[in-house]
Amino acid sequence: MSARALSRLGLLSAGAVAVYVFESLLPTPFPWAKIGLSNTLVVISLFWFGLRGALMVNIARVVAGNLLLGIIVSPAFVFSLLGSTSALMVMALVRWKLVPPLSVVGTSCVGAVANNVVQITLFTALLSWSGIARSLLGGFILLGVGVGFVTGLIASRVLDKVALERTGPVG
Repeated sequence: MSARALSRLGLLSAGAVAVYVFESLLPTPFPWAKIGLSNTLVVISLFWFGLRGALMVNIARVVAGNLLLGIIVSPAFVFSLLGSTSALMVMALVRWKLVPPLSVVGTSCVGAVANNVVQITLFTALLSWSGIARSLLGGFILLGVGVGFVTGLIASRVLDKVALERTGPVG
């Protein structure tokens, strides 16, 4: 990987950590329900650098973000790491194996839903609250689609803007 690519991944990682920490300060309806705006930078890195680069940004975001928040050895850290990594794997799968591939927005929606399903599954496995988890799953799938749409739309706009700057204005 070139020095230019590594520096861009470093900037994406730093931005993702900053957004992750800032987002933790915002009020949420549930302790574990986040908007997921830091995932925008993971989606961007997936489309720019592929799975390897996106995995680096994702792990840096979750580890450094939770370290800064002081919750590195908490269940929230485990949920975040497993949910976001699973979501990234699903996004990579639908991005490169689905024919035709999904758009940035579609890929982001699938990833957000996968993240929520994995986290609800972990919650159920750890606490054996399958009835509550099943009742929450539908709402979290809808929430995942909505959040994934917003995240994907932002990522798509950034990717379009960067592509335009690389090629120059049309006309």
